This record gives sequence, C-alpha cells and structure tokens, in this order.
Amino acid sequence: MSEALDQVVSKAVQDEAFRQLLLDDPATALADYEVTSEERQMLEQLTADTFDKFAGDLGDRDTKGIWIPGAG
Repeated sequence: MSEALDQVVSKAVQDEAFRQLLLDDPATALADYEVTSEERQMLEQLTADTFDKFAGDLGDRDTKGIWIPGAG
C-alpha cells in the first residue's frame, strides 16, 4: 500500500465527513493525495457498506498486495 493510500484510509477512518466525501465524490476527496491509478479505482468502488471491511483488511495485512472489492 502506498503512503498516500494509507493516509486516505486513516483520515477516512478518523474523519466521518472526509469518509462521506470519499464515498460521494472520490475525485474531490483524493485531489490532494498521490494515490496510484489502481488505488484510485479501488477507492472509487467503495460504498458505505464495504468501507469498514476494506479499512480493516488493510490494517490486518502482512503483505503489500492490493485488496480489490468484489475479488476473490
């Protein structure tokens, strides 16, 4: 995971308004973060129902692989 993705997820976990912006308008929420195109695509697919699992999975990972919502 890139440092930018880590920053986005951490902010979204701690700041409910930012999380809602990320879910409603990811382009605006991500404007100040240099996430990769793959990370951007992944974040754009998140919903309120999938965000907590996504954030929790990132925190529990031992590898640098990317979790893609709906895969596997």
